[in-house]
Amino acid sequence: MDPIYHQLDFGITCIDTEHMRKDFVAAYLIEDEGRAAFVDTGCYLSVPALLATLDDKNIKRENVDYILLTHIHLDHAGGAGELIKHLPNAKVYVHEYGANHLIDPSKLRAGVIDVYGELFFKQFLGDLIPTPKDKVITAKDGDVITLGTRSLKFVDSPGHARHHVCIWDEKSQGIFSGDTLGVSYREFDTDQGELIFPPTTPVQFDPDAWKNTIELLMRLKPKYAYLTHFNRVEFTTKSANMLIEHIDGFVNIAESLKDQSNRHKAIKEGLLNYLLEIATKHGVTLNEAQQVKLFKGDLEICAQGLGVWLDRNS
Repeated sequence: MDPIYHQLDFGITCIDTEHMRKDFVAAYLIEDEGRAAFVDTGCYLSVPALLATLDDKNIKRENVDYILLTHIHLDHAGGAGELIKHLPNAKVYVHEYGANHLIDPSKLRAGVIDVYGELFFKQFLGDLIPTPKDKVITAKDGDVITLGTRSLKFVDSPGHARHHVCIWDEKSQGIFSGDTLGVSYREFDTDQGELIFPPTTPVQFDPDAWKNTIELLMRLKPKYAYLTHFNRVEFTTKSANMLIEHIDGFVNIAESLKDQSNRHKAIKEGLLNYLLEIATKHGVTLNEAQQVKLFKGDLEICAQGLGVWLDRNS
């Protein structure tokens, strides 16, 4: 296959995993002094694109030292068990709360099928296979690993999920942020910059912890965020404030609709109206149908996550 990727500077490549649609889910490849690492993998069906990228860039599979997972949601980590089969020298780093789910993914599989159904699982995720226990290393807050001449530091990052870590790359002054620094699709870029909003995915959304994590990460004074959804963006105090504002906006929608008879549908509609409104204020010129199409992939899971949060805090 012909992989789709965006070559960035600092030896970093943004790979389009082609999950669901193009420009939706990224994995990253870091190269330094002949060594390589993946950050996130996409789902099981994404693995051929990752391997094709290695081949296209003439990187030997035995030169990949790490698979670094920001968290274990399947659009980020679902391909880990399959990918590690092709990388003989690599180890998989994951938050300690996610490690057992990589080794035995049966609960992850059952949870996804329960929410989305068997057909969705097979069509869009493909499979979910165990990662060998001896290949899994827990990534704890403050741990530092070396890739070539660069240091990569793990930062415990609760809020989007309790099993989330971000990875600070000193060389690029950037954060591989998974979902912690939000979702930002390039189609919504305007002369005001990037539009950033929070993916409030079930089941561990915690707005207070998330806002604290954002403030912690900003102390690193990052220049960039390497977003899974999608690609690298310059990440400034303005970006952080926008994300915090919209975390609060999503929470306010959920709280205002918590007593509705069809709560999930009401929250979903409220989120869509909110997103369309902030896109308009941001100067987005796509028509409403185009915007709805782009937001559609996030509405269901965001509404579900807010519902779980409401129930947990009722």
